[in-house]
Amino acid sequence: MAFRLALVGAGRMGAAHARALASARAVEIACVVEPSDAAAARVDVPRATLDALPDIDGALVCVPTRFHLEVVTQLAALGLPVLCEKPCGLTSEEARAIAALGARLQVAYWRRFVPALRALRERMRAGDLGEVVFVSSAQLDELPPPRGFRDPHSSGGIVIDMGVHEFDQLRWLTGREIGAVTGVAGAVGWDEPVEGDPELVQLALAIDGGIAAAVTLARRHPPGEVCRVEVVGLDGAERFDFVAPPDGDETIAAALRAQAEDFALERGEGATVADAVAAMEAAERAKAVLGLP
Repeated sequence: MAFRLALVGAGRMGAAHARALASARAVEIACVVEPSDAAAARVDVPRATLDALPDIDGALVCVPTRFHLEVVTQLAALGLPVLCEKPCGLTSEEARAIAALGARLQVAYWRRFVPALRALRERMRAGDLGEVVFVSSAQLDELPPPRGFRDPHSSGGIVIDMGVHEFDQLRWLTGREIGAVTGVAGAVGWDEPVEGDPELVQLALAIDGGIAAAVTLARRHPPGEVCRVEVVGLDGAERFDFVAPPDGDETIAAALRAQAEDFALERGEGATVADAVAAMEAAERAKAVLGLP
């Protein structure tokens, strides 16, 4: 029998999860909790509320970031396992408060389930590239999300909304912690600027053990959405786009399915709340350096 999930939040990311899980074997969306009629209609399952959930096995939280703490707290009080969209709170303090709930909780850093990245991580662990000295990652979105979403008070802005994926990936690939962070933000005037959310960010990071790292974030990339990684070791190097047109959406959907099944089957290969706290702390250091709210 499939693991029955309540989808809490059917916006852009919630709808993406629902599409991906439609073909999953071990997991199914049993109901949707969503205040918007239009958003709820995207998911062809019964509608519910947090106060009156049907018989389910867990919850997938895809509400706006500013509501993560509130919603996860409600679900934890019901004794439900939770798969929460990143970043798992708007601040590291909120992420630590979620961790303190003591619930079974996994954070949706889906890149951990991309086969190409998993293979790269295994090569690094096996020493195939020799001692790693440099890691680079880039996340280039085709178009910016709606202005309301970009508001730092809603999503945390570009460094939290996008950057936490890169920080988690750096920690997961290298097995080491992120130290000092510095960088610059670009304010390219494609559209009316969103205060606190520059369209371009370039960061340089120090990783324990003498590894240098670079992170590039862009709200607009006309050729389409691209996620890129590069690892340089003393004996070899790898560089590739693991999300890119024309099949980037399929790559993400497959990773979302694998992640949900890992959560349902308790395999333990996903990100923990402690991982989310570490990624958020790196993001907060970056925001401080860039002077972002």
